[in-house]
Amino acid sequence: MKKFRIPRPEKPRSFEEKFSAEGDFFGSREKKGKGKYGRLPRILLCMLGGLVLTIAIMLLGGLWKVTDVVAEDGQLYTAAVVEQFADLETGDTMLGFDSFAVAKRLKKGLPLLDQVKVRKHLNGKVTITFSEVTELYYTRHNTNYYIISAEDREVLGVFSNPNEARRVGAVYVGLPEATRVRVGEKLSFINLPYEPDSVPEELVTYELETDEPDVEYAYVFEFVETVMASPLAPRVTGMELGDRYDIRLVLDGRILLKIGSMAELDRKLTMTERSLQDRVEEGKDDGSLPVLVDVSDPTRIIHRASPDIQLPDWAKGLA
Repeated sequence: MKKFRIPRPEKPRSFEEKFSAEGDFFGSREKKGKGKYGRLPRILLCMLGGLVLTIAIMLLGGLWKVTDVVAEDGQLYTAAVVEQFADLETGDTMLGFDSFAVAKRLKKGLPLLDQVKVRKHLNGKVTITFSEVTELYYTRHNTNYYIISAEDREVLGVFSNPNEARRVGAVYVGLPEATRVRVGEKLSFINLPYEPDSVPEELVTYELETDEPDVEYAYVFEFVETVMASPLAPRVTGMELGDRYDIRLVLDGRILLKIGSMAELDRKLTMTERSLQDRVEEGKDDGSLPVLVDVSDPTRIIHRASPDIQLPDWAKGLA
């Protein structure tokens, strides 16, 4: 009977043989050949791949063109206006403009835009989505009118007349003379020199209650924030804050509210709201005449309705 020899399994390799530079983990320990061209440096392969990719981008970039620019209407700006300021035309190469640069151009040309996103699509379509600043104030400084963001007090734009501010529903705020107003910056205050009659002309002094203007005029922001957080906010047409001891507020374009100082402001606003509501319910105010409401003394409230009451020009839409 013929005998068959069963081969013995190969002796396991040592750790050094398995993982040495010339060892092969899968069993073969033969050295690998260098091939026909030897070992081509990897950096050369990377450079070659980058060159091919660059050529492909250049070729495809000439074919990838803008076919359409689309935006949606907002509350303050129409889609047509946004598309116009984007300055993109059909046929422009998609690689020829930067989306972030277009968004920056839009915010510069349309200052009431808040967030802007410009997206490119493979089919050549460019979409522009945006949000707008919703809470706005405007003020007059020298001969110009400035629109201000209520959220961060940044000056967004300047206009020669107040119509643009009124169009977007901004609330008028009359500010102290010492206000510093510059587009792109936040509202701030500075020290203004003056020359009293008793002081020689060559000497300049300052009339201050404190050495820090921002502290001196902090009541401005405090008043605005308190009023706009009150139930009267939807009715506010504007306010005069130039004199801290003679603060005035106009409601509904015809109710002149004399606040006086900041003392007990919350109480004064609450009294005004209740009083105006009571007068309407009692039929004492039909909304046809200007009304003067004096709450400068929080212990009493005075009403007077008369066509002779003088409202500020900005409340009548004249300035």
